[in-house]
Amino acid sequence: MAEILGEVGVEPKSLPELRDQIKTRIEPEPADWRLRLQQRGGRPGPDGDLDQLLAIVRSADCHAYQALRLAGADMVRLRKLLIERVRERGRERATRGPVRGRSHPGSPSSSSPVRMSSTRRSAALSSRPAPPSPRQSHQHGAPYPAQPEPAPSQREPMALRPDASASTLAKATPAPEVHERSAPRTQKGPAELRSIHPGSLPPLVGRERELATLADALLRRGPRPPLLVGEHGSGRTCVATHLARVLDRPVFRLEAPHYDEDDNLLGEDLELIAEAQGVVVFDDLDRVSSDQPPAMLPALARAWATGQPRILTVVSHESRARLEAWMPGILDTLDVLPLSALEGGDVHQAVKLAAPAVLEQHGLGLDNDAHLHELTRIAERFLTGLAMPGRALDLLDLSCARTTREGRASVGRDTWLTIVCERTGLPRSRVEGSSERDLLDLDAVLARQVVGHEHVLEALASLVRRNRAGFSSGRPIASVLLLGPSGVGKTEIAKALASALYERDDALLRLDMSEYAEAHAVARVVGAPPGYVGHEQGGALTDPLLRNPHRVVLLDEIEKSHRDVHQLLLQVFDEGRLTDGRGRTIDFRHAVVIMTSNLGAELMFDLDLGPNGDGDALPDDAEVLDRARSHFPVELWNRIEAPLVLRPLTREQMLAISRRLIASSSKRLTRDRGIRYRVEDEVLERLIERAGIDPALGARPLRHLIGREVESLVADEILRGRVRAGEEVVVRFDERGALICS
Repeated sequence: MAEILGEVGVEPKSLPELRDQIKTRIEPEPADWRLRLQQRGGRPGPDGDLDQLLAIVRSADCHAYQALRLAGADMVRLRKLLIERVRERGRERATRGPVRGRSHPGSPSSSSPVRMSSTRRSAALSSRPAPPSPRQSHQHGAPYPAQPEPAPSQREPMALRPDASASTLAKATPAPEVHERSAPRTQKGPAELRSIHPGSLPPLVGRERELATLADALLRRGPRPPLLVGEHGSGRTCVATHLARVLDRPVFRLEAPHYDEDDNLLGEDLELIAEAQGVVVFDDLDRVSSDQPPAMLPALARAWATGQPRILTVVSHESRARLEAWMPGILDTLDVLPLSALEGGDVHQAVKLAAPAVLEQHGLGLDNDAHLHELTRIAERFLTGLAMPGRALDLLDLSCARTTREGRASVGRDTWLTIVCERTGLPRSRVEGSSERDLLDLDAVLARQVVGHEHVLEALASLVRRNRAGFSSGRPIASVLLLGPSGVGKTEIAKALASALYERDDALLRLDMSEYAEAHAVARVVGAPPGYVGHEQGGALTDPLLRNPHRVVLLDEIEKSHRDVHQLLLQVFDEGRLTDGRGRTIDFRHAVVIMTSNLGAELMFDLDLGPNGDGDALPDDAEVLDRARSHFPVELWNRIEAPLVLRPLTREQMLAISRRLIASSSKRLTRDRGIRYRVEDEVLERLIERAGIDPALGARPLRHLIGREVESLVADEILRGRVRAGEEVVVRFDERGALICS
């Protein structure tokens, strides 16, 4: 290692001092950084020095990488040197033959690897499984505890029998170990590969049907290779590796990042596996960080075309889109098999089986108040990103990391609650469920921000309370249509609800639906499919919900959008989910969907509201609803929980709104300049008369008039230096009836 570092201009003796400098300048490393290096190929132990250094060079987020850069190392050249040396060592090790009975902590296996030659027909590739190692491995966020070596009778792969029951398929010792290549390869030298040990796999929960489907797809004679598409955390690698239990062929797991720097390496390995009649699980294509077709893609495509060997490719929805971009039309030749996330009791069972390994890796236990069932529930309800059960296990991993950093011996409930609040921006009372009683006064809370429309606020509060009590049925918290003239407070109601429920500035997602009046606008709402213009931008509706599903979605002027956009909402209102252009499922169960429209408002425009604007002559709500119903498809109208009509504002309501506008404006001025101001009621009455009580305009003319008359007057006084910080300005009429500040 010293020799290699010297070749790139680094003096090893200087590294300890640089390491100490790094620690004082940047944030501490994550508590699980050693585990992350192992996942990138770093193997601790005497024989793992070069592997460790190569893993560090590939991990720009660790302190060691920053220290090497600070020392002046050419990281690109260092990476190339390490790859060459690691390959040379693998060549020498394979030439000498395996050393039996020797293992190191964290190594893939303590047994001898299978020696293979790159010469055709001279390769020998054994399907005999290697015993499991004491290392615990991560399967896309689903680690499992290691178990004793299985009995010899359990080591042979099982054939997939027609009479195999679901319980038989689910039985396995809770110790996953995928025995892979133990040394890097060269283009001409021999290699070492290991097949998956059937008895060392983790338990398979709720995936018996998917496993049988994969086995059928691999064993058929037609050249239609399967593509397993699943989100990170769904257990897709675990399902794929369980093929070693149900197939009578050796199964090998190959990781795509190991082949992205060599044109021929993957082709050689696939050729040798084909000679041994093996099956390949080609995984981690998501980790190939390149928008250009990788060098190993032609070898993979040749194997797909010839069926030699049989390959199961495991990808996410994003990698599926990249494959289509790299090779247009390739998905038509593949058998695309979707893998949905686990749900219900299967999720809790998977987390229960996997959690001990996560705790063991950190050397921690669980506090008496920490229950995995609650962790699973809040991870599923409040977090996004990974699919379940990976999302719950990732939350447990983060909680363990924080517990380790704080120097405690066990993980408590308070730790993961704090992490969820930090990640989502939700108040702690909401995550804990202690804010449920506050919902009883939700209509009163909304009334503090919204003037009038008490029947609308009461209906909204009732819908939210019903959902929180457990009557959601998998649909959004509420799906509401607000009908009424412009300027009566439809948008203000949505803002007030977002503030009351989520207490975040970004909790309101507003879409102006007049921008989606064309049929092709559907692609902008959910995102264009792969291969189409704009597919990399995502959907205006789906992408924000994917990042954070706890929102109020305001679809403004919904009647102006195209009918095809209306059809998208059917799935949202019925099932609480929507599929975007990339095939991802977007969850709407934690969102409130509010649509606004002016339909039927014209019935109120030509009516005499009286001197006080009381609205005695206004039409019934039923007339307005009938007018709106004729515009929407019947199937959409039947799925709207609460179509509500907002009446024009009365004079008293306009006066209350003007007072709130002045109070809000004065609050902003106090925050910026330290100056307060107030307006006498006589001035407000005159402003209301000048603005007029027009049902077609609402309170917007009053807002504009206050800005022109009142705020401009106060601004002149401030800029002329007549008012200073800490003073209060009163806006009133003088003897001549002109507005003045005093």
